[in-house]
Amino acid sequence: MSELWDIYTGDRRITGKKCFRTEAGTLSENEFHMWIMVWIKNPRTGKYLVSQRSADKDRDPLKWETVAGHAIAGETGLDAALREVYEEVGITLKAENARKLATKVALFYNGLRHNWIRDSFYFETTEEPDLQRATTREVLRTKWLTVSEIKEMYERGECCLNMKDVFDFEANPVPADGYRHIIGRVVEGNIDRPIGYPHPEHEDLTYPVNYGYVTGENGCDGLRQGVYLLGENSAVEHFTGKVIAVYHRYSGNETSWIVVPCDREGNIPGNVSIPGDDEIYARIAFQEQFFCGVLVR
Repeated sequence: MSELWDIYTGDRRITGKKCFRTEAGTLSENEFHMWIMVWIKNPRTGKYLVSQRSADKDRDPLKWETVAGHAIAGETGLDAALREVYEEVGITLKAENARKLATKVALFYNGLRHNWIRDSFYFETTEEPDLQRATTREVLRTKWLTVSEIKEMYERGECCLNMKDVFDFEANPVPADGYRHIIGRVVEGNIDRPIGYPHPEHEDLTYPVNYGYVTGENGCDGLRQGVYLLGENSAVEHFTGKVIAVYHRYSGNETSWIVVPCDREGNIPGNVSIPGDDEIYARIAFQEQFFCGVLVR
């Protein structure tokens, strides 16, 4: 029987509608379903658990991947992660040990429907997989591999495409201080890609938020420090704002600061609401859907 999924808005609000897996292609561009990836690392060896898909899989049979799957109706992303790990590889993980590595909202663009929200979770365990205990037969076999070994398999074409995320997670982790030296700062800058500006690489996209840079500040990549200015509903040229979060891209060694308008003392006007994580992910998805990253607050 086909799985039944909850349908969400881009900012992860449940709409009350549901669809079967086979109906995913009928979702509108403002409707989303949720899926998850789970990266499991043995802290003693530093190796990740990877699994080989069974030969009867419709997509990518016999290729290697990390545990992944869709959230069924009534589940959160974390619920789905815990269930999928047990179903596929027979390991029992605890919710309190989860760390969210990344979230991505993929939109409708370039004539293709994506319509999904994806959470990537990280767990550490020394428990061995047990395919006899697993409740599905989606996995043919498992291995513990180093990142270098996974990369070699990936380059030989033996892995699913999303396996490349682990290379970036390991190469460019979130700083140990969690950007505490940045969050809360009052900054000034210019908006060079205002609301309505056409995206330079994707002609069918225009900027739905003001995007610019902080004056006199370079980012981790040595270029001007990028910012998403939220809380302004029309195009602006300049801003004074408070940094409320940092969007950390694993790929490209690049970050974008999430800023809302304020005065020079850091006071945020009463008519400006501070967006939550899910709203931020949805607002910046038009551009960040092409990358892999996580919001740090």
